[in-house]
Amino acid sequence: FFFIFVLGGLTGVMVAVVPFDWQVHDTYFVVAHLHYVLIGGMVFPLLAAFYYWVPYTSRNALSERVGRWVFWLVFLGFNVSFFPMHITGIVGMPRRVYTYPAGMGWDALNLISTVGAFMIAAGVLLLLVDVARRFRMSAEGNAGNIWNAGTLEWLPNGNYSNRSVPLVTSAYPLWDQPNLAQEVEEGRHYLPGAATGGRDTLVTSALDARPQFVLRLPMPGWAPLIGAWFTAAFFFSLTFKLVPLAVLCGVVAIAALLHWGWGLDPPASDPPVDIGGGLRLPVYASGPMSQAWWAMVGLMLVAGSLYACLLFSYLYLWTVSPAVWPRDVPSAGFPVASAVLLLASSAAVALANRGVRRDGRCWPLAMAIPLLIAAFAVNLLSQGAVSPTASSYGAIVYAIVSWDGFFAACATLLALFALARRRAGLLDRERRVTFDNARLFWHYSVAQGLAGLAMVHGFPRLLT
Repeated sequence: FFFIFVLGGLTGVMVAVVPFDWQVHDTYFVVAHLHYVLIGGMVFPLLAAFYYWVPYTSRNALSERVGRWVFWLVFLGFNVSFFPMHITGIVGMPRRVYTYPAGMGWDALNLISTVGAFMIAAGVLLLLVDVARRFRMSAEGNAGNIWNAGTLEWLPNGNYSNRSVPLVTSAYPLWDQPNLAQEVEEGRHYLPGAATGGRDTLVTSALDARPQFVLRLPMPGWAPLIGAWFTAAFFFSLTFKLVPLAVLCGVVAIAALLHWGWGLDPPASDPPVDIGGGLRLPVYASGPMSQAWWAMVGLMLVAGSLYACLLFSYLYLWTVSPAVWPRDVPSAGFPVASAVLLLASSAAVALANRGVRRDGRCWPLAMAIPLLIAAFAVNLLSQGAVSPTASSYGAIVYAIVSWDGFFAACATLLALFALARRRAGLLDRERRVTFDNARLFWHYSVAQGLAGLAMVHGFPRLLT
């Protein structure tokens, strides 16, 4: 990995030098650089990881003797195949050429690369033969920790994770606590049984790993599987531009996930349970203690990064194509009205939060939904004569507006889900994770919408 990846990095520095890149751009030098980075950075570690963790899932480990042959065939074959391509590219062979006249000076180098390619193929074939011969899927009776590794994944776990959850105080607990595997298997650590009668795990503090509460995990069901299938089918359909099929798959996936999510917020009134070691922990948490809270925070950070890239693209477009910017600055009435509606919807959600804290009622959430939809509609109207197909300016503006509309739709769906759970008696002062997720996402969507309004309608005014 290091040898191959460093070579790929060095050639990357070379193609960053403009005079050199002028010579080798779109030649086989770039092909060599790309494969040294990708195969060195991903394929070699992937093969190593496969050999390392096969004993975790198979009754037999792969053959070490065959593995050495696989390594040398793939490693040497890769370098024999791709290293000459640096020279082939420097002497002028362009990319994406499947045939060429003889006498160009590339024949011998390409012959060497072909020999290397066959060596790689032989190594991969040998690996597949070894997998077919020795790999036998098994979780309960796997080959186990044949490497005498010191990390926790090699604890006995079977099909349903560890028999008990140990307290770990070092980076290599299986080395520092020689009897740890046996103790875990005998249930001598935390959570030795199904404390709530279902699937449980511990949630601990981030810094010192102190147990905080027992997280009840979902039980087996068809809904998540159907959701996964149709989510994959949605993106697969879009790949082939089968838009009606993609819409149908998306609707089925969302319906399945909503059905699954209906049971993911268990009652908050259940009493604390004994997890062993003299500890009794609650089985419910909300707010910053909840894992759902931090999952939503992570989602907002990712979404904010993507939106920042979108706004950067807007500003970058102005630096390279200022001529497509509109000369007439539109009236400020529409964007101001949209901003007021956004803030009003956020205030309604804040009012709903006070109601949930007081008596579990969140009826102002129903007021926030039309306000948010109206804010998006006014923002759409504020674009006036701007067309998404007439210029790059129109395209980037409608990309920002569409992104804001998509988040408004998701926030509306979360709010309706929370209102439905309240109506069904599944949301109250304590059992409020569903509402908290909707509230966090709502405020983020409003902040994002305000940023988009400021950029699209405020930036041109700064230029006048």
